[in-house]
Amino acid sequence: MNDLKFAFRQLLKNPGFTTVAVLTLALGIMATTAMYSVIYAVVLDPFPYKDVDHLMSVKVWNPGEQGYRTYYSTDQFLEIAGRSSIFEGVIASTISDVVWTGEGDPQRLRGNHGTPNTFRVMGVPPWLGRTILPSDGETEAEPVCVLGYRFWQRQFGGDPRVVGRQLRLNDKVRTVVGVMPKRFMWRGADVYLPIVFERGRVTEGVRFVHLLGRLKPGVTEAQAEADLRPIIEDLKKREPTQFPDRWRVGLLSFKETFPSDIRENLWILFGAVGLLLLIACANVSNLLLSKASARQKEMAVRAALGASRARLIRQLLTESLILAAAGAVLGVVLAFGGLQAILTLVPPDTIPDESEIALNTPVLLFTLVVSALTSIAFGLAPALHVCTRDLANALRETGRSVAGSIRQAFLRQGLVVAEVALSLMLLVGASLMIRTFLAIQDVQLGFRADRLLTMRVPLSEQRYPDPQRRTAFFQELLDRISAIPGVKAVGVNTSVHPMWNWGLPVEVPGNTQDERPVVVHQINPDYTRALGIALIEGRLFAEVEVSHRQHLAIVNQTFARTRLDGRNPLGRTVRIPRLKQAPFALEDDSFQIVGVVKDTLNRGLTDQVMPEIYLPFTLSGLANRVVMLTQADPAGVTRAVLSQVYGIDRNQPVTDVRTIEAVLNDGIYAGPRFNLALFSVFAGLGLTLAILGVYGVMSNSVAQQTHDIGIRMAIGATPRHIAGMIVKHGSRLLLGGIALGLAGGFLTARLLSHQVWNVSPFDPISFSVVSLVLLAAGLLTCVWPARRAASIDPMVALRYE
Repeated sequence: MNDLKFAFRQLLKNPGFTTVAVLTLALGIMATTAMYSVIYAVVLDPFPYKDVDHLMSVKVWNPGEQGYRTYYSTDQFLEIAGRSSIFEGVIASTISDVVWTGEGDPQRLRGNHGTPNTFRVMGVPPWLGRTILPSDGETEAEPVCVLGYRFWQRQFGGDPRVVGRQLRLNDKVRTVVGVMPKRFMWRGADVYLPIVFERGRVTEGVRFVHLLGRLKPGVTEAQAEADLRPIIEDLKKREPTQFPDRWRVGLLSFKETFPSDIRENLWILFGAVGLLLLIACANVSNLLLSKASARQKEMAVRAALGASRARLIRQLLTESLILAAAGAVLGVVLAFGGLQAILTLVPPDTIPDESEIALNTPVLLFTLVVSALTSIAFGLAPALHVCTRDLANALRETGRSVAGSIRQAFLRQGLVVAEVALSLMLLVGASLMIRTFLAIQDVQLGFRADRLLTMRVPLSEQRYPDPQRRTAFFQELLDRISAIPGVKAVGVNTSVHPMWNWGLPVEVPGNTQDERPVVVHQINPDYTRALGIALIEGRLFAEVEVSHRQHLAIVNQTFARTRLDGRNPLGRTVRIPRLKQAPFALEDDSFQIVGVVKDTLNRGLTDQVMPEIYLPFTLSGLANRVVMLTQADPAGVTRAVLSQVYGIDRNQPVTDVRTIEAVLNDGIYAGPRFNLALFSVFAGLGLTLAILGVYGVMSNSVAQQTHDIGIRMAIGATPRHIAGMIVKHGSRLLLGGIALGLAGGFLTARLLSHQVWNVSPFDPISFSVVSLVLLAAGLLTCVWPARRAASIDPMVALRYE
């Protein structure tokens, strides 16, 4: 307790020093705490489900290719669930559009059709009411539903009286029987609906489901494969096109099934804040060393009065601990704002819906541990330096000789070199992110992105059960939108570039079969015109051909080059066997190529363009993404477009209304922008702290050398020579730090090799520019101490002690 009281008095006697030290530590702890809160929620503890490590998907994959499948037809699910013996329970679920009508404008909800045992297998009790029971799946049972927590809060304001309320969902009245907890966001659903499957029958329009099982304790991977292999073998015999010729089967953990797309980014950024925290520690350690000279006599007096070295070291470490604690408190307060800033930059749909990112108890405990380690990291060296000198001699030394300790100068300069090196490592990362982002901005999309408005019109299978009715709806909608003033062209597709579309194997008669998927679009004739996709060879679809559902195809340049051996594609026939199956159910799976269009991005910015094939949307009527080219700002026609949808069907919801530019910004540009923003902030803070460290050491160096400078000036040294001497000393520290930082920068570059694109991780321009920036900033910082040294009065300096 006495140590604490004395430490507080010492720190309060030096408010300037204490403020700078606490703010420096707070910056490092703020960044570390905010990033760890994201990592804890997204990577370490993203899911609230009971024994989540026992929840497994069944995956089937081709050992010679990337990717795997965890989705199965309902009949395949029943086969696996009925025959496997390794699971305590098996559930099926699928995300589907659920239309809520009867209360204002129709709304599209995100529905999760799941088997009645879903909640039991997931192991999470309801927040209100009850979950779905096996009896709810019986034929005569009253239709029920369970609400997701966020939907309940958003739509009903958290009113507990919602239990028992009836909602019209997909034209069926269902009774709300429960509300799930906040973190139960299984598949991000608004509503959970029970479903029971029967072989050979399509229920609620669900044909494919995700299979998830709770593994029995003690089951090994080998046992799981032995149990599942004969089941998949039988399914392969019955449905040969549904499984690859070479295949394996195994288990995939829940965390691997639903991973965050930014896990690797988060760990790299966490490493960056670790470097920032080390820079902060080095900076504070330097501040403490600058005070060490003034306290050596104090420590000598206390030792003469009987205090042991261990007692003195404990006292100094107590002061460091108080600084760390104050920095931690302020850092946590600042982390609230820092965390919100990070969350605004996180790319959409890249973290699990269940993740709850907050400064919760585990995060605060982590901060506590970091603060304790931090106090040791920055406080130990100064404490040892002060207390391990010959304290008896310290009582006899003059202030100048004590302050001029060679060992102290060496320690301080070493810390500055380390700060500069660590700062350069951060700057290298930021530079690579900037270069990558600029390269991405220059990518040719292959289509126009300006003045394009897109929206999704999900038709209910219950109300539009066949291609004819779905096609009729969109034909009328396209005609209505085309007549709106300001709309130049309107297209429809199953998706919109550059978002992912159907990926199906395509066979070319006479060529070796290639099982790799081809991107399959289903479009109207104006789709390519709306997006400005250039025709390279042949022709586009005619309206009459699309209306009559002719089996024609347009391919991109990559398809023509890789799948047709570079031969003339026009008139060639291709087959897509998968289109004979649901939900397409075509009788004929062959198509004649009539045109070739320019390649467009269809797999993100950094991957190679995939082969593409365009088919008439009238074949299946599954296209529901509408895109419009407008003469001016697309926002000006939004209301008119929505009114045309409601004019055809008052109960038809419209979702995801936004511009293609917004799609790009929220999608393929978001990840690089996230890396760039955070790395730049961390690098900027690191650079600032490093430069402050250089300034502190150089200022202290001038103070220590005041007497020597006076002697030099007395024997003829000019102010210019003195200033040059100080700048030269600073440049040696900077160059030493830059040399170490370049070596560390290669490690940074290697870690970032998967994050950069179209730029070498060891890009010499990036390394050179950041080195010059750091050197220039450091030399500018040395100017002020150099000017002060040059202006010293020799007579005053000679009397300086």
